[in-house]
Amino acid sequence: FSVAMEICLYALFIILGLPTTFTGQPACRDNQEEFGFALVGHDYKSVYADHFSRCYFECTSEERCQSVTYLWDQKECKMNNETKKSRPEDYVQNPAATYMENTFREDCLLIFSTAKKGSKSSIPGHSCREIVLSNNSQGDGEYWIDPTASGRPFTVFCDMTTDEGGWTLVHRFTMRDPSSSDDSTYESNSYQEILPKYNLNHQFLLRHGFSKLKTDMGFTQIRFYCFKKKPGSVFHITTSKNIKGTAVVDFFTVSDSMPEACGSFTRFSDDNSTLASICDEWGHPSNNRWGHRSYRTDERLFRRPLFRKGTNSNNMNFIFFRVSGGFPYCCDDSDMEASLGDTWKIFVR
Repeated sequence: FSVAMEICLYALFIILGLPTTFTGQPACRDNQEEFGFALVGHDYKSVYADHFSRCYFECTSEERCQSVTYLWDQKECKMNNETKKSRPEDYVQNPAATYMENTFREDCLLIFSTAKKGSKSSIPGHSCREIVLSNNSQGDGEYWIDPTASGRPFTVFCDMTTDEGGWTLVHRFTMRDPSSSDDSTYESNSYQEILPKYNLNHQFLLRHGFSKLKTDMGFTQIRFYCFKKKPGSVFHITTSKNIKGTAVVDFFTVSDSMPEACGSFTRFSDDNSTLASICDEWGHPSNNRWGHRSYRTDERLFRRPLFRKGTNSNNMNFIFFRVSGGFPYCCDDSDMEASLGDTWKIFVR
């Protein structure tokens, strides 16, 4: 047996001796220790342990501990609040180390429960992406996450189907009544405040909060979607997983440099927009650029993140995720008319 299996069986014997009835899965899954590897830079606590099994046992006793790195030569147990799945860039080779994830609650305690990661506040995921990668997805819907393992989880909406899933919704607006505002506008730099309000319109995560979300969650892509019955356009793209795509993510989080448009994004199959086909005309004052020089503010994610200037105001094409000036909620157009059901969304992964 592996160390995890030994601990699971030991716990099982204790629990079965208690006068309580449980139902659920018939056995623990085997979680193997990974020799010669370490997760670096994410330990929140370091303790002495004379053996790896003791190190792992210490981790299982703490809700915050997601994984351990045991340094054999120093007999040091590093308890991490991340895993190799949530921080793959920091998972490195180390011949004197052993790495293992804390699946004690998932593997052993799930014998007595069918709960999956993200389904309860007591077992939050790191992000929608981490939940789907750990095979805990239950389809599109609400999940609990705690990107910093703070012990203060919150709910988000996860798209678990588009492009292999794992998308966290950071903004949504659906037109309910074109003649009135049905929800009060709220702006914040706290993603913990904004993301759980995904059912409300006019909830805006400002730039510093968006940057903090990137730091804590580690997202590398931004996905934009909008649909208007008039003119019948679907705009649906995601930033690419390349240098140009990274520059776009930086523009909306930490940089003021307007990045190149062409080659920085990928269109989804339902996209039929004019904007996505003329990226070389995006930008102001320069072409082939994201954004608009006059809108490089804390609200740049919502005010003209994409803009193409025409010969007059009737043939401009741009995206507006909030009312601004004379252009409310545009989607591949410059028409002020909106219809019930028109939708705008922004996701990250």
